Amino acid sequence: MFIESVKELLTSPEVVVVSAITLIEVAPIKVNPWQKLFKWVGDMINGDFYKEFSEMKRDFEQTKANDMRWNILNFANSCRRGTAHGKDEWRHVIAQIAEYETYTEEKGIVNGVIDEDSHYLRELYAHRNQKNDFLR
Repeated sequence: MFIESVKELLTSPEVVVVSAITLIEVAPIKVNPWQKLFKWVGDMINGDFYKEFSEMKRDFEQTKANDMRWNILNFANSCRRGTAHGKDEWRHVIAQIAEYETYTEEKGIVNGVIDEDSHYLRELYAHRNQKNDFLR
């Protein structure tokens, strides 16, 4: 009776699979089925989290680009309306244009709307800088 129980236990599919996986892991071949199994289970558990995190990151990048873009466009509009700006404001917006261009290029964010305003602001800055007629 005891021998039959042991024989039945050792031939059960679960024990055979676990034994085979353990033997493969111990074998000199660098295959680690436990690691693959745990990775698969972890991916199944965390799959939604990774997807949500990627979406949140993409949203953050888009929001950051939008915020920089709106600051630049608002500054260009205020210049067209004749609002005077100080040299520090100009330096900030020119730096922000460069940062925006680098950021959107690195992140693969496309937007041609700002190109004209960036060109306008750079020319106006060069003109004001040459004449040194910034708001004091």
